[in-house]
Order: sequence, then structure tokens, then C-alpha cells
Amino acid sequence: MAGLNFQHYKGDTFEEVGFRIKIDNVDLNLTGFVIRMQLRTECGGIIALDLTTVASAGLTITNAAQGQFKINKQIIDIDAANYKYDIQIKEADNDVYTWIKGEFLIECDITR
Repeated sequence: MAGLNFQHYKGDTFEEVGFRIKIDNVDLNLTGFVIRMQLRTECGGIIALDLTTVASAGLTITNAAQGQFKINKQIIDIDAANYKYDIQIKEADNDVYTWIKGEFLIECDITR
């Protein structure tokens, strides 16, 4: 599982981040897949941010055949905290995999 950490200021624009999923060096075809990402301060805690590829609600599959998707450019305005996140990929046959996780630090922005 890949670990990737983010740092962001509360209320600022988060620039898009792209991903490409490969298995055994072959692009994973994301056609018909649903991708989700959640931020929580602890496992099982309250969801602070919930993103999905359904209707491009924060995530977008950009090239399904090449396994490419992105976290969309957006303003993230949630409480300052050190969150945990993961990105879950649900295949068309309902198999679910989590290959990306990490920390997502939201810092207090002084100028508002």
C-alpha cells in the first residue's frame, strides 16, 4: 500500500493531484469502478471530508483505460487537525481494494 501525506491550509484551494494505478506494471482499467476517499481523525471516527467519483464529487476518473484518476481542485474548509485518509477502489464486480493511504494535515490559516 502506498503512503502519501498531504499538508493544506484550512479554507485554501487544494490543487488537483493525479494518480495512476498499475498492477504488475499493467494499468488497471477503471471502467465501471467507484473510487472513494474519506478524511477522519481516527479509524471509525466522524467523517470530516467525503469524496467520490460518483458525479465527480471531489474525485474524477480522468482516463479509465490507463488507470488514471485525480483529487479535484477544490477549496477544503474543514477543521484544522491531523487527519487519516485512504482511497478505496470498488471494482465493477464489487471487489474492494485500498492501495493508497496516509496523513492529511489541515493547518489553521491565520489570514481569513
